[in-house]
Amino acid sequence: MRKQIIFLVGLGVIVIILVVSIVGYFATRPKTQPTKPQVVEVLEEKPSPPAAIEEKKITLPGLQITTSESTTSENIEEIPTTTLGQLTKPLFEKEYIFAGLIYPYVYLYDPGEGILKYINLDDKTYKELYRSFSLYYPLVSPTRKRIVFQENNVWKVLDLSLDETKTLNYQLSDFAWKNDELYYFAFDENRGGGVYKFSDFNKEPILLSKLNLPEAKMEIFGDSLLVWASPLISYNSPIFLLDLKRPAAFKLIFEEKTYPSLLANSSGEYLFLSSVENGLWVSKIYNRSFKVIKEFNWGSLKEKCTFQKVLVCGVPINQETDLISWYHLNKSFNDKIIIFDPVKKEEKEIILDKNYDVLYPQLTPLGVIFLNRNDSKLYLVTLE
Repeated sequence: MRKQIIFLVGLGVIVIILVVSIVGYFATRPKTQPTKPQVVEVLEEKPSPPAAIEEKKITLPGLQITTSESTTSENIEEIPTTTLGQLTKPLFEKEYIFAGLIYPYVYLYDPGEGILKYINLDDKTYKELYRSFSLYYPLVSPTRKRIVFQENNVWKVLDLSLDETKTLNYQLSDFAWKNDELYYFAFDENRGGGVYKFSDFNKEPILLSKLNLPEAKMEIFGDSLLVWASPLISYNSPIFLLDLKRPAAFKLIFEEKTYPSLLANSSGEYLFLSSVENGLWVSKIYNRSFKVIKEFNWGSLKEKCTFQKVLVCGVPINQETDLISWYHLNKSFNDKIIIFDPVKKEEKEIILDKNYDVLYPQLTPLGVIFLNRNDSKLYLVTLE
């Protein structure tokens, strides 16, 4: 019994010694500060803003005169009755695809460099707007804020203020701008032919009204849209009107015309209509009430004219009516230029010094600028 007590007392002493030793060790050990984990700050990666497009200087080989020395824009009184364009010369040496002229800005696509740009004809600067090596049929809006074009067989609208493009789901046979709103005719096997409106980049295009045509031409006339069959599918066509404020059904506005071609002026006050009657080309200008205010014994095409304050047309000297061959690029016209002021009822004629197939002629402070279909170059006719 005594031995057991001695054993237990000894064991207790050992335990006490161990506890005291352990406590003493931790009590006398130097304290260390806890290591704070290293935090590496990761900055949020933000998309780089689009690089600012700077205007660059350019030399225009065909542009050797200044605005102050040239004809006042759309001032028909300063143009002689018959003018020989002896100073006709190319604005640029290169060939371009034309996208519109809103003076002093001319919009061009360079297929060799794959650049869509505009050139300021006053200060001789230019800006690159879009890059692509597969771009066709570009057209700038009257406000210069948007451009429609076909890229890789897909139609798109480029908004220059948003720096965004919007894809249109259908193939367009024709289109027209009303400010920044794009109206276009498209045909789909399931839905048929119809007129669409695109304006909001956050929304899809709106179908305004259907029309049983596989391919059509169109023209904005004030708050109305005029539509007729493309000459590539039918050389005879009636002309229909769609009220853009209340777009429901089309209204027949002209009976069947042969090779009709229509162009309204920028203010929507006048309409130029050219067609073939009894085998001869004729043209008329209508007011908003569709009353004739002027008749011409010559004809032309929408593509060969512009209509701002004055009508400017490339008019074939030989008034042949074989337009299908022209549309298929199988023939070329030799044109003169006719300018008509619908307010003053004045008409002037410009005889060109060479053979030009004139497209989109426009009277500017520099003279008449037009695209020659024969070589895809822009030309300037200085007026004396």
